[in-house]
Amino acid sequence: MPQVSIFISTVSAEFHSYRDALRHDLDRPNVTVKVQEDFIATGTETLAMLDEYISRCNAVIHLVGDMTGAMAQAPSLTFIRERYPDLAERFPSLQSFLAPDAQALSYTQWEAWLALYHRKMLIIAAPEAGAIRDEQYALIEAQRNHQQQHLERLATVERYPGIRFANADQLSIAALRSKLQEILASVAPLKKFSNLLLLSIGELFKGRAALLDKLNRSLGSVPDSADTMVVARVLSGLGGIGKTRIAIEYAWCHAKEYAAQLFVSANSVEALHRNLAGLCKTLELEERFETDEGRQHDAALQWLQQHPGWLLIFDNVDTEEVAIAVENLLPKLSGGHLLVTSRLTNWSGSLEVLSVDTLSIDAATEFLLDRTDTKRRKQPDDHVQASALAETLDGLALALEQAGAYIMHNSLSFSGYLQQWSSQREIVLTWHQARQMQYPTSVAVTWLTSFDQLSESARELLQHVAWLSPAPIPESLLEVPIPDGRNEANPLTALAELASYSLATRATDNPSFSVHRLVQEVTRRQLEDSTHICLTEALRWINAAFIGFPQDVRNWPVLDPLQPHVQAVITYADQAGIATPVSRLMNDLGLMYLTKSLYKEAEPLIRRALAIDEASLGADHPNVTRDLHNLAVLFKDTDRLTEAESLMRRALVINEVSFGKNHLNVSVILSGLSLVLQKTYHLDEAELLMRRALAIIEANFEKDHPIIADALSNLAQLLTQINRPTEAESLMRRALAIDEASFGENHPNVARDLHNLALSLQATNRPTEAESLMRRALAIDVTILGKDHPRVVHGYKNLASLLQYTNRLTEAELLIQQALAIDEASFGKDHSKITLHLIHLAILFKDANRLAEAESLMRLVLSRNEASFGEDHPNTAICLNNLAIIFKDTNRLTEAEPLVRRALAIFIKRLGVNTPIRILP
Repeated sequence: MPQVSIFISTVSAEFHSYRDALRHDLDRPNVTVKVQEDFIATGTETLAMLDEYISRCNAVIHLVGDMTGAMAQAPSLTFIRERYPDLAERFPSLQSFLAPDAQALSYTQWEAWLALYHRKMLIIAAPEAGAIRDEQYALIEAQRNHQQQHLERLATVERYPGIRFANADQLSIAALRSKLQEILASVAPLKKFSNLLLLSIGELFKGRAALLDKLNRSLGSVPDSADTMVVARVLSGLGGIGKTRIAIEYAWCHAKEYAAQLFVSANSVEALHRNLAGLCKTLELEERFETDEGRQHDAALQWLQQHPGWLLIFDNVDTEEVAIAVENLLPKLSGGHLLVTSRLTNWSGSLEVLSVDTLSIDAATEFLLDRTDTKRRKQPDDHVQASALAETLDGLALALEQAGAYIMHNSLSFSGYLQQWSSQREIVLTWHQARQMQYPTSVAVTWLTSFDQLSESARELLQHVAWLSPAPIPESLLEVPIPDGRNEANPLTALAELASYSLATRATDNPSFSVHRLVQEVTRRQLEDSTHICLTEALRWINAAFIGFPQDVRNWPVLDPLQPHVQAVITYADQAGIATPVSRLMNDLGLMYLTKSLYKEAEPLIRRALAIDEASLGADHPNVTRDLHNLAVLFKDTDRLTEAESLMRRALVINEVSFGKNHLNVSVILSGLSLVLQKTYHLDEAELLMRRALAIIEANFEKDHPIIADALSNLAQLLTQINRPTEAESLMRRALAIDEASFGENHPNVARDLHNLALSLQATNRPTEAESLMRRALAIDVTILGKDHPRVVHGYKNLASLLQYTNRLTEAELLIQQALAIDEASFGKDHSKITLHLIHLAILFKDANRLAEAESLMRLVLSRNEASFGEDHPNTAICLNNLAIIFKDTNRLTEAEPLVRRALAIFIKRLGVNTPIRILP
């Protein structure tokens, strides 16, 4: 087959980038482009090798700049004289350079003269003034003069620069428009062979640019020699993730670079060999008329060995048998690139594996919008709905294409498709139109091949994790046996098998793995009669793993990674009507969310646990009182105090009847009810209940037990609130000592004790000691809970109060504003916590003599409290009193007096004459 050979002659230090760009623009299947570096060896060999190629090439493009490059050595000159004794006669201007000990010419200058000697087309190109050179360029006046003299010598034989260029693009364009095009046109173009089954989808191909670029760099340049070892790469990933489409798009993207683009379906060993043999027809080989498939197979391999520059795609190499057959073929391939698409992840070292992941949500959303643009029912919120659908399908290419085709086929909106997904998922998953989707199977059946190859233990593991969340699953879960259930003989081996078929993805930076949500969906739907067994086993498995007091941060490293999986399993189990141990898991997960102040996540779980326990155990069961208590705590923390008190009193009655009035279960409810009563300013009853709870706990535990510290801390907080800080301090020091001995110095319970002790010290006018303790407590909470946790915000507020007390108002204001921003983000602007921050800020403004700002803020707070709590609530009285103080400071005593009288009346009515309460927050 005719070939064109071109040589580019230049000094690389000056025009390396120009030369490479020109070489790239000239390079094609039937054109070979060489440069001087391709022939550099040592000593006498260099010029001889250059001469050998120039004598056989079609054209030389000679770039002449300011630099000469390396000078030809004496042995090279001897070689030229001896090989071409008539050189000086043909080119008299060279005579002085051929004598022994004569001035040398450079290799690039000799390249031009050798091209002329062999009567090759010589295209001389020179830079325009101001043309940019490469970084290694160095202007040496003697060399520039030498180059000008070289051009003058060429002029004596009527050879002049035919191209002037200022940049690489100009050089390439001018070269292609020069006499060079005559040579290129005189050679018959190389026929391209292709049997690609699919066209490019063009702009619908989303989110894969980086992977295509990585694949291109990994494969490298297209081989131009049949002796070049094949470069093979594997695109590995889950079925339906888009591997075949990536291979096809790569082929179309680089179609000009390959002499042949060949596609071989290889879903079995028989198909691999049969379709390889079928390439005889694509390649127009004589053997295409053969009836012996083996001879056709060998003929196709022989063509690949003899014709460089091909791209071969082996598609759907998804079984070990086919993978072995493919690897056995590798030594028989040369001169091209091989792309293998496979669900398998384990390959020998001769095949580099590139993992294919799901599409990003942004790319998936963009695909859905563009794919359905002409036929979907468009809605104003299409982008939002498309993003929701992309999330639901988790970026799986096949599922996205199936959804797009289904929406187009049925003229649906995105929201309409999502509704069908929720209500008719079996129909949606199994829907398939091969022509519209350009994919042979639906989502529901695309993994059946992989499922069928799994061992029993791998299949069982998949059936269990199908009920978990698509979130990363900690591998430590595999160490937990399933109580009374099937246990995989070696779960890690089973996981490795799932990963080898791309049914599970193992993280590279931590011991966890994940399973695509649609693989889980299809697995669950395949269970049929064994659905209940597998779900029950998964539930028992998670129940056995999710062990540990959820309110203790020391257990969170184990429990945190299990959170999404507990949530997933209990949702499925609850839908299936399974009560045990669903309510236990709901309660514990709800408590964990409650401890983290994730109230929206906690409430539905705790409410559902209560409903399940009431229905299955009866309204008076101890588990019901546990649920009532937890829900009441949530109501207390979210300012639903009437509901909280009602639930606590109901739980107290049940426990007193069930266990007696001095049982530990009773003490838990007493403490909880006391905390609710504190917030509603029923302080006398609150103290009685808290002391009663403490007495029960002290009677049942050793004096240094952490539960006693909790009770002491609760009572101390109450005493501080009713202005009895000395008593509170004594209790807090005892609680702190117990907790430090039990948990160490950096536990949240210790931080709580430090905060409460600091408040007692501040109330007894010891601000220096108080500040030290507050800062230590705050550091503990920030480290363990994070800087935005509501309990940390409480620490900011306390420290701000202390700083304000010691007249460091600027620092205090920054802390209050920080606390306010965090709580507004967590609870919204209308929560009582926000009101307390605003009161604190208003008082700070008063202390800073910013009285107008203070008054405006306090009036706002007063109106909020009157609306939220009523006009005769203690919280309203506090605002009235603080607003009166501001009026007093602005000499408006007439306005202040009625506010003070009204506040006093509320306090007396609601709290009694003798209740000493702290007015300021």
